[in-house]
Amino acid sequence: MNEAMIRVATVEDAGSIGRFQTRCWDETYRGVVPDEFLDSVDAETRERRWRDRIASGERAVYLAHRGNELIGVASTEVTRPSRPDLPAIELASLYVDRSAHGQGVAQQLLAAAIGTAPAHLLVFDSNARAQSFYLKHGFRPTDERQIDGGTGVAETRWVRPGRSPNADG
Repeated sequence: MNEAMIRVATVEDAGSIGRFQTRCWDETYRGVVPDEFLDSVDAETRERRWRDRIASGERAVYLAHRGNELIGVASTEVTRPSRPDLPAIELASLYVDRSAHGQGVAQQLLAAAIGTAPAHLLVFDSNARAQSFYLKHGFRPTDERQIDGGTGVAETRWVRPGRSPNADG
């Protein structure tokens, strides 16, 4: 198994990120998220969002590549000031190509995006694979649940306190 190359995304990566996210959502969430939602958000719309996020500095975005192939994306953003009860970093997204599942790519992206810092995220209640991954990496579910405004799917906030650099993962 080759380790993926991790790098910080630039605005020029927005198109490939948009296409990648669209494919990942289709593979992962078809049957979980309403088809109407999946069919209504195309790669070009996502490209514009990623371009804005990267250009504005709203998100720090990390890419995982094997050769020229994009196999993973992670992004973080600063927690809203209205939420001083949460860690300062939100893991806003973590997507790995299905062909790279189980190969450590998500772990590499998580390390690049948040290292050992305290962080929080939202995860769909129906995404058992993601929940297992986050548990393994020190995140724990909270009592905070909501319905995602775009998809209508239930999600729960998970929080991870800071970790020792020597913690197993």
